[in-house]
Amino acid sequence: MKATGKSRLTQDQLLRQRLLPQQMRFAAMLEQTDDEIADEIELELSENPALEKVDEPDNEPRYYTPRAAAADEDERRQQIREYDDTLAEHLSNQLSEIADIDPALRRIAEYMIGAIDPNGYMTRTLPQISEDISMATERRFIPTIEQVRAAAEILRSLDPAGVGAQDLRDCLLLQLRRLPADKPFIKEAIEIVRHWFDIFANRNFRRLSEETGISEQDLRGANALISTLNPKPGSEFSADPARSVAESAVTPDFIVETDGETLTVSMPNTLPELQIEQSFRADSGEGDAGEFIRTRRSQALTFIDLLRRRREALMKIGRAIVTLQAPFFLNGDNESLLRPMVLRQVADRTGVDLTAVSRAINGKWLATEWGVYPLKSFFTHRGNGDNVDLSTPAILAAMREILAEELPDSPLSDEAIAAALALRGLKVARRTVAKYRDRLGILPARLRKKA
Repeated sequence: MKATGKSRLTQDQLLRQRLLPQQMRFAAMLEQTDDEIADEIELELSENPALEKVDEPDNEPRYYTPRAAAADEDERRQQIREYDDTLAEHLSNQLSEIADIDPALRRIAEYMIGAIDPNGYMTRTLPQISEDISMATERRFIPTIEQVRAAAEILRSLDPAGVGAQDLRDCLLLQLRRLPADKPFIKEAIEIVRHWFDIFANRNFRRLSEETGISEQDLRGANALISTLNPKPGSEFSADPARSVAESAVTPDFIVETDGETLTVSMPNTLPELQIEQSFRADSGEGDAGEFIRTRRSQALTFIDLLRRRREALMKIGRAIVTLQAPFFLNGDNESLLRPMVLRQVADRTGVDLTAVSRAINGKWLATEWGVYPLKSFFTHRGNGDNVDLSTPAILAAMREILAEELPDSPLSDEAIAAALALRGLKVARRTVAKYRDRLGILPARLRKKA
């Protein structure tokens, strides 16, 4: 019988990249922050007797407030000094000071505090709260709706004003009712928020005047009063004040200093310097003891080298970023001076692998005299127009300037903003303007209109 098929042995050549364990660890260390590296160092010191610290740094690390929080730093610190407890603790403390309160109502109010979100709003309806309490007590205590309502009113009478509200309208009304009855425009403000809030929220002041009979002048006064209220009364409290303070400061990975003409980039020395322990430096003997010394010494030297390579790579990347964005660093806090920059440009300038650059900028911070920035913020995208040298921060900065000059009673539409940008030589599509406006946290024109 003749075979119908043939077996054939072939050889194909494939090109694959395989990372060695040491390369993989170096890539991971690039992505880690200094705090994470410090933990790695402590772990290595505990596991490898051949490794030891040279000396602890004499200088304490310098801490900086991130730029995003810097503008409100004084106010934020004042709030934390005034309210050094959480919102729930603040409410519970006030509740405990009310002597003449029915025990059942106190119990319900204490439970309701747990249903207040960080902004100060009630997250459950009154019937739901009644059912929640009855289930939590296995039906041993079933509060009536009247009891829950009474407890809610007690809670809503506490500070800060507006806490316990069901929605924004309710929150504003609670605050308005706390103000003196003879305060100018208070009556009009309460009327507007209580009965005409939908029209007011759409900033349709002409219709609002027609519907309410309130003059446009009084409407402007009421609007100014409402604008002073806090839509998030619980926001001045932190879920964990101590953590809030700690998170508001960072230890930068890079510090940039300038005299207006030259730039200097440095890296704070926050990590301990390592060396080989004395008894592991000598030539090792034979046998198991000698092998142990050689192995541990080799591991220690490898770890020290990885730390050195990490620092050198980070320094190259930091210097490249500062060089590519030199106009921004030489001229202070002006985002319009930021140039388009992508990871490939830094990789080409430093010789560091593109993937390594991407890993290295994660969680890293750069400090200047005017603020602290995440490294990622310097990598910008080009605009959608014809300006190849136009970056997103430049568009955002121009939009801020244009919107700052608009008339309160005639806010600019997205089309008008696009036209204003075009007059500055920045060709940006209306859809892009809308996207950037949202990023800036600016409402559409109809919601920005003021009487």
